[in-house]
Amino acid sequence: MFSRPGRFDSGIRLPYLAAMIDRETIFVTFDTETTGLSAAEGRIVEIAALKYDLTGRIIGRFAELVNPMQPIPPGAMAVHHITDDMVAGSLPMAEILPRFIDFIAGDNVVLIAQNALFDIGFVNHEAIRCEFALPLRTIFDQIELTKRVFPGLSTYSLEPTCRIFGLVETQEHRAMGDAVLVMKLFFHCLNKLADWPQRLNILNNLFRYSFGGPMQAAVDAATLEVIVGALESGRILEIIYAGGSMRGKPRRIIPTLMFNRDGIEYIVADCLVSKTSKQFRLDRILACRAVENDPEA
Repeated sequence: MFSRPGRFDSGIRLPYLAAMIDRETIFVTFDTETTGLSAAEGRIVEIAALKYDLTGRIIGRFAELVNPMQPIPPGAMAVHHITDDMVAGSLPMAEILPRFIDFIAGDNVVLIAQNALFDIGFVNHEAIRCEFALPLRTIFDQIELTKRVFPGLSTYSLEPTCRIFGLVETQEHRAMGDAVLVMKLFFHCLNKLADWPQRLNILNNLFRYSFGGPMQAAVDAATLEVIVGALESGRILEIIYAGGSMRGKPRRIIPTLMFNRDGIEYIVADCLVSKTSKQFRLDRILACRAVENDPEA
């Protein structure tokens, strides 16, 4: 089933559906490199995916540089080292996206990405620009699996987490390199679990996302960067929120999950004031800063 561009959310959150993963499931880890943090304004400059089964057998690889049809900012180049010259002769996303969708086709295929909503958002926006109808595809966030299996790590960023477990040899921050690291971390998590029933039970109870339409509510890029960093590292944030009982006053939270509903990004966070878990709309966070992990800091 295909959707019209813009019909679905950028990261539909599908919690606790009927079990769908078994030992015949095919997994695809995918990653994008981009011109920046804003999916609404930025472009994909590289997309890669690695397809494998639960034995670890590699079934296929997909990796393409993408001509973003705009200059790559120096800050983005400093991260992934993809230059304007490297993508000048590459195809635009309108020609690459259908090939990517063909690569991930299959009723028994499940996708995995690190910080999945970031990549989902960019793919969604590229699809809308291309007027390309995206299929519904089940996507898991590797960060959630890692947190389930290894709670309390000092960081959940991809490369630092993989270094903790000795999964990194040499690492170039490129789409295929990151897709390989996600696969390694995925299997490292599974191998920590006692048996296949436990592994399949955890996988089938992760939150599920899907491709969809663009974010309708604008989120400041700097705020998003701070929140994503806290989500991966478990750091405390001090926010001023335009709503709730503490409207306009500083409150401290620890983000635990990001999701999209009706085109609007939310975070779930442990509020250190109320001692409860709360949801916050990202576009209603007026100010945000990371603080030391000390409630009195």
